[in-house]
Amino acid sequence: MVQKIMENGGQLTFEDDPLFIKQNKAHKFLEEGKFDKAIVLFESIIIENPNFPGANDGIKASKFWISKKNKLKKYFTSYDKGKLLLKEWKDFEKYMNKNHIKHGRSTSSIQKFIFCDVIESFAEAYNEGIVPDTAILIQIGDLFKRLGNYEKAIDVYEYARGFNIEDSSLLAKLGDCYFSIDETSKAKVLFREAFFLDPGQIELDKIESPFIHMLYKKTLASVNDPEIAVYWMPVIAEVKGAFNVKREPKKGELEELRNKIKNLEDEYNTNRKKRMYIEPKLLNHYFWLIDTLKIVAGSKKEIEKSLQKINNINPEIFTQYLE
Repeated sequence: MVQKIMENGGQLTFEDDPLFIKQNKAHKFLEEGKFDKAIVLFESIIIENPNFPGANDGIKASKFWISKKNKLKKYFTSYDKGKLLLKEWKDFEKYMNKNHIKHGRSTSSIQKFIFCDVIESFAEAYNEGIVPDTAILIQIGDLFKRLGNYEKAIDVYEYARGFNIEDSSLLAKLGDCYFSIDETSKAKVLFREAFFLDPGQIELDKIESPFIHMLYKKTLASVNDPEIAVYWMPVIAEVKGAFNVKREPKKGELEELRNKIKNLEDEYNTNRKKRMYIEPKLLNHYFWLIDTLKIVAGSKKEIEKSLQKINNINPEIFTQYLE
């Protein structure tokens, strides 16, 4: 069948094509979880045009979720339902790869329905007090983030942060969301904090920010070792001026920082096996100490002493830092 097209201001579009209109309705049904109705529309499209883009993928994707409907009715709690839906979504992603289903409008519409259902289930579970920790809140934030609803994700992450302030993975996700809505200064403060606390807990594959991925590439070019690159990222960020937005020190933070440095120095001198991980962490702690002393107008002698220690550990980083 020759698709109908119309000319609109010199541009050819498919907006008047009845098959295109049917497909839009099918996608709407998928967003509502009405998979059987979506299949009827997709099949009618294929009868008229067997090669219509996305129709076959829409049928295969819809059939997967129809087969799961009875299973989803057997959950016992809201939290169980949310966990099951997430597991089924991971299985669906494998099913997509196995059956060569492209991630297009059909799968995006299904994702919106499934993730919104998970969010609703987890929100009910949280309100019921079934899960006593912040893990459920972070999962809700993760889902909003994957849907591209960064404002909602920020609200949830910020709330969860109130219960678990020193969670590097959470702070990195929060920074990623702020970066996505162009609040770069907030993002940099959060990324800097996350990489200070524990770079090893940050899931780089779940960070969308090109800023962080560019920093990773620069770091990998410097250390040439993927296993330890993430630990060196805050050090390279400091010498390259990437984390150039600093927050005000918290009460008691300066003394706490000094104690942490003392412990890291002891570990650096005694644990040679883990030195490749300890060295970047120790260097970054010196950088934080220097920045903190500068902000609070602290001892210049202590700053000079910290700079000397950086030089003793890694002269190359010391030179780059002063450039």
